[in-house]
Amino acid sequence: MRVFIAVDIPDTTRREITGLGGILPNSRAVPDDQLHLTLRFLGEVEGGRLLDIQGVLAEISRPPFALRLKGVGTFPPRGIPRVLYAGIDPPAPLLALRQVIDRKLADIAIPRDKQKYTPHLTLARLKNCPLGRLQQFLAGNALLVTPDFPVEGFTLYGSRLTRDGAIHTLLRTYPLTAAAAPGERR
Repeated sequence: MRVFIAVDIPDTTRREITGLGGILPNSRAVPDDQLHLTLRFLGEVEGGRLLDIQGVLAEISRPPFALRLKGVGTFPPRGIPRVLYAGIDPPAPLLALRQVIDRKLADIAIPRDKQKYTPHLTLARLKNCPLGRLQQFLAGNALLVTPDFPVEGFTLYGSRLTRDGAIHTLLRTYPLTAAAAPGERR
């Protein structure tokens, strides 16, 4: 099973950005029910390994925090844009949570991700989107800011690829608590 760890977006924030990614030509918006902030993609994982992952994630104790979506951009930073995203503000709490997750996964011999992590919310996939229209969209939405939303936990998802796209299945939710566990760095 393919698995990933993410922070869910509350319905109020989801409603504010619904359809934003699909207004550009040659874009495919992320379905509303799949909007999330990916913390870590783990890829294919076997049953016993999945239990190990669930176990170490359950050990994480971090305080809740608040985020908001702010601004828009594209990936990759150079070359042909393939992903349209909303930025995250402030990114520090999400980065700290990711670091703790990475340390816990390293405890069970899951190597750290080699790619630099940039907190973002994918809005759409782009394929040959006209650059002029994309630049207009980016300029027109540069000041996008949603109200703060609480992050009170993170989720482990399973993902199955189909011809119609990915189907995500919630495997387990992990609440964030008010204090760090003894011996755990914040």
